[in-house]
Amino acid sequence: MTDGMSTVSAPAVAMGRTEKLLAASRLFSGLERGALSDIARLATARRLTAGERLWSAGDPPTHFTLILSGLFKIIRTAADGTEAIVALFGPHESIGDVAVIGRRPYPAAAIVCSESAEILRVPAEPVLAAMNARPDFAGSMSRTLVEHTQMLQEKIRIMSAGSVPKRLATLLLGLAERFGDEAEDGSIGIPVCLSRTELACLIGARVETTIRTIRAWEKAGVVETTSSGFQIHQPETLVRATYARDDGERSL
Repeated sequence: MTDGMSTVSAPAVAMGRTEKLLAASRLFSGLERGALSDIARLATARRLTAGERLWSAGDPPTHFTLILSGLFKIIRTAADGTEAIVALFGPHESIGDVAVIGRRPYPAAAIVCSESAEILRVPAEPVLAAMNARPDFAGSMSRTLVEHTQMLQEKIRIMSAGSVPKRLATLLLGLAERFGDEAEDGSIGIPVCLSRTELACLIGARVETTIRTIRAWEKAGVVETTSSGFQIHQPETLVRATYARDDGERSL
């Protein structure tokens, strides 16, 4: 499942850095310093490359996982073999928490969809014990689960947005909200590299239609595809696109 990943124990990284990374995450922010230090000693860092699986559907959840860099797509495979991207997770987010807390096998695969990714993994049992012993930590866990539920609801919101332009605009605005960096000129950089095929999969559209919509936006100066992801030059135009009346597949 994890062949090819390089692994180093947390002491190989500065322990202070590991604690800071855990404390900055939504998942572990509820732990007090002593408990956080204990958890940090158990953490392992891993690097993965594009296309590697963090886990496959049906694998047992054994660790909590915090993404330090890179992007993961959650892939669910239907009975006929077709695949669908049901969620994306990126830096500073935890992934797979629902399965770990519920002690149920992962229902879908987690695959790296960036050039590389770096994660911190912590054995589940000590974290679950801390959650049971500390109400404040249990509260932060509950907030994380709510966020995971909201991400799944975001997928539903995208799929029900309407036409392909509406769905694509909703997706890009959602990525901008989660991962975007606003520039002085008001444009928003999204450091998330997704192919046209992946975009089409995320919004449930034909690749050709997705390409046509992106090209129209690029020609109009609304969106730019860059080596690191996307640059939204006219966020307000995408917002208007989400509210526009459907008229075929016109994108603006």
